[in-house]
Parts: sequence; C-alpha cells; structure tokens
Amino acid sequence: MSSEADNPATVAGEQPRRKRKASGRMECQLGLLLGMGGLIGSRLGQLWIAFDVFSQFTLQFAVVTLAFAIGLMMPRARLLAAFLVIIAGVIAIGIWPHVASRAPFNLATAAANQKVLRVASFNTLYTNDNAEAVKAEVLRLDADVVGLVEMGPAKKRILTDLRALYPFQANCFTKDFCNLVILSKVPLETTGSDVSWDGPPYLKAKFGPEAGGLTVFLVHTIRFPHSRAQFRQVMALSTLIESTPGPKLVMGDFNATPFSRIIQTMETRANLTRLTNLPSWPSYAGLPQIAIDHIFVSRGVRAIESQTIGQSGGSDHFPIIVKIAVPVSG
Repeated sequence: MSSEADNPATVAGEQPRRKRKASGRMECQLGLLLGMGGLIGSRLGQLWIAFDVFSQFTLQFAVVTLAFAIGLMMPRARLLAAFLVIIAGVIAIGIWPHVASRAPFNLATAAANQKVLRVASFNTLYTNDNAEAVKAEVLRLDADVVGLVEMGPAKKRILTDLRALYPFQANCFTKDFCNLVILSKVPLETTGSDVSWDGPPYLKAKFGPEAGGLTVFLVHTIRFPHSRAQFRQVMALSTLIESTPGPKLVMGDFNATPFSRIIQTMETRANLTRLTNLPSWPSYAGLPQIAIDHIFVSRGVRAIESQTIGQSGGSDHFPIIVKIAVPVSG
C-alpha cells in the first residue's frame, strides 16, 4: 500500500497543483490571426486572381478581427465577448441594406435635359418556381427598366402578364445558358445578346433619343471557384462596354463584391462608375451578407437617389434599385 510520502503532490513543502483555468487568450489570439489573415488574403487577389474569393468576405473578416481584438482586451469571458461581437456584426451587415432602403435620399436634382429612369436588377434564382412572387415584386418596384437574371422555365409565363406595364421586352431564351430578360417602359431601338464568346452571357438593349440613346447591358458572370474564368469574362466584357458608344448602364449578378479585383477591373477598364454596394445575397433569414449584384453607369449618367434593395420574391437574392439621370439632346 502506498503512503502519503510516495505521492509527489504531498511531499513536504509542496502544494497540490491546480488546474489552469481556460482564459480564452490563446483562442482569441488565433481568431485575431485568422481575421487578419483573411483581410490580407482579400488583397492578394490583386496579385493572384485565385485569392480574390477572400475579398467576397472582407466585411466578415473585419468583423472577426474586431471581435477577437475586443475579446483579448476583456478581463474575463473573452471568447464569449468575441462571439457576441461576431453575432452582432453579422446581424448589423444584414440589417444595413434594409435600413438604407427605408428612406432613400436625394443625391442630386435632374436637369431639364436629363431623362430620369428608375432601374432595377434582380436575380430571380433559376430554381425559384414562385413565379407569382417574382411578378408581384417586379410590379411593386415599378421601375422604368428592369433586368431579370436566371429566369427559369417556371417564370417565363409572367412576361406576358407584365406586358401591360412593360410593353418593351427583350430576352435571350433561344441561346443556351442565357436566361436574361430586360423589361422597359421606354421603347427599345435594338437588342442583342451573346453567350459564345470570351465574356459572360449578356443581353443588351439600346434606347432611342427619348432616353438619350442609352445602352443597357444585363450580365451574369461565372462564380467561384472559377476565378480565372471569371476574370477573363470581365476583361472581355470591359473591352466590349468601353468600345460601345454613347451612355451606358451595366447591371446584373457579377458574383463579386466591391472589394474584389473583378469589380475594380469593371470600373477601371470599362470606365464605369459603380452605384451600388449594399449586400444583396443571400436573402435567407433576411440578413444579406455579400454585395454581388451591381449597377454601373458611364460618364455623364449619374445617380440622383440613393440605392435601395427590394424584396426577395422567393429568390436567394434581393433586387437592387437606383434612380439615374441620363442626358438627352435638345
């Protein structure tokens, strides 16, 4: 039988060892490194396009970095504090577009020689069979020009119902993998589309002089993990847009955020101004986290009202809406 003298913890002059309490410091340090690594990775897309995927989550990485930095400063309950900050940050990102949409504000006043157009871009989700919800949202938005992306077979029938409000329509359904629609209250002079080229599937429509000869491009790019292909698409699209004469409006689902090299390339190479940055995806739980739906305009066209989002209509995206002013002659 062993004695107390055989137990090292009871040797004279020694106290029994106490278990170290979990402070959460190391976990917060690792979380902080993770957040900072994500932020750094989001910038590396400028060097290697494959890293551009990290840019989609720039806001979330910023929240994680802030959360664990706050956790490290707490005297106790560090992990709990960091977790609560992350939850609050994610909720704040999701609420932001809804708050911004409650009361849009005027950015400028349209001049007498400018045509005011309310434009909307809406990825309706190809597998979304709730055609009536999509139709109801398009009617509710009551935009002058609407771009509909991923118009699957179940939703095509609503185009006939919408013709009373939108008598001028264009689509590219006759081409493979082109499920794009442009609806307009303003007459269209010409339309066109392409899928068999280096760029993404697109549908375009040109307005007459009453809308300043505006050319509208509706686009849907490929998404991650095909970053290289997405970059090649945007490069080709930028060249096409830049070479198109007259005022231009470009909108659609770009599967990239304003922090990405993809969107920055669109702005610089196509000489466009991006009017949107509100998160529009995903619509689940009503808290969108990522701004991948965008509206751009060329020089001379400007926004006169702040951007807003609409309702999902059964899609995983929220529509984005902007009111613009287009110069017209006379």
